[in-house]
Amino acid sequence: MKRDDKGITLVALIITIIVLLILAGITILSLSGENGILTRAKEAIGRSGKTSAKERVEIEVLGSYNMDEEIELDLLEENLKKIEGIEIEEPITSLPTTVVLDGNNIIINEDGTVEVSEWKQNGFEITNGKTTVKVGDRVLNYNETTKSAEIKATESGHTVPQEITTENLGWRILGIGGNGGLELISDNATQTQITLTGEAGYLNGEDILNRVCGELYGRGQYAEGGRSLRAKDINKLANYNPETDSEYGYGNLYKFKFDTTENCIQYSMSTNKGESWSNWTNTQNKSYLDFKIPGSDEILSKDNLKMSEEVEDTFDTYQISSKIKDNDIVDMITKGTGNSYINGYWLATDMRVITPQYAIFGIPCIYNGNYTSLDVTGPLYMATGCTPYSLRFYFRPVVTLEADIQLDGSSQDGWRIKK
Repeated sequence: MKRDDKGITLVALIITIIVLLILAGITILSLSGENGILTRAKEAIGRSGKTSAKERVEIEVLGSYNMDEEIELDLLEENLKKIEGIEIEEPITSLPTTVVLDGNNIIINEDGTVEVSEWKQNGFEITNGKTTVKVGDRVLNYNETTKSAEIKATESGHTVPQEITTENLGWRILGIGGNGGLELISDNATQTQITLTGEAGYLNGEDILNRVCGELYGRGQYAEGGRSLRAKDINKLANYNPETDSEYGYGNLYKFKFDTTENCIQYSMSTNKGESWSNWTNTQNKSYLDFKIPGSDEILSKDNLKMSEEVEDTFDTYQISSKIKDNDIVDMITKGTGNSYINGYWLATDMRVITPQYAIFGIPCIYNGNYTSLDVTGPLYMATGCTPYSLRFYFRPVVTLEADIQLDGSSQDGWRIKK
């Protein structure tokens, strides 16, 4: 009988395998690579995440307008807090401002429009997808224009006016600003000091520092504005939240009044944001006979039995190196500070040390490697009366670059700004 054997030859098998490998390669290439399906899918997910985050913020912004069609900043902050997972720099005192949602920097502009910043920050690394920089990297070509700024004696509380001029400070990357662009910190503190004194110095200190830094350093090429370094900038670098991490009474509320029976000032304290209050208690062995909150016209005493407004304690202090573990960042923040009372620099931050013993008000500083409270440098004003303190420190400008600037260079050699 004749039998036909049917099958494939070795050559045909090899050709089949080659064809299958080619098809597999084509499939892999279509899935991966810069224009691959998986890459495009990831980009689409990213775009979807950005769009979703932007829309959620836009909804809350729309709900923050008043009858005059203006955005109420207090209401905006309250509405934004309704978004789960959002990060806000509190309080919102001006626009533009940047909030972080799902890893996206969302910018809320002065006109109420909302946009997503190109730059993202993770720890000390900042990237826009094309360029990656690090906090502390040097920027080589930001040039200040020579300016001068005057501080009136009535503003600072000092005995004479002060004139401050621009210095050549050098610049390093600090983070992402309220406009979604990069922010720079001066490489050095100024060699010129600003003196603040008493109640006026306390009330106007933040504005003075921010205004002087803006006028002297925030008007250079590529800049959108300038301000002073703040405590919240240090806390951000340290990944530190004083409301939850402070070892002190940060966030406690106090009220004061004069008691005619005890013949002294008394206080009541709330540790839960005003939901409940302690019994009225004498302050420091009945030694305080009057009390005045800075900026108030009311002096509480036996002749004025009104109760004070609520005052929040914002006392905090820590060694910078204990919170920030990167030595280069520690050196950048503490650079130029020493163990002399005048060898430190101001932070544009309102600090209130409110306790059963005393109520003191001032502007904190970086001093001797520490974020320093008023119990070291002294208060500018004491609510229960004292001779006004007069303090002088250097200052540290921060510049916000235009949002669309680009950088050329490297972390090792430094960066140059380009448009």
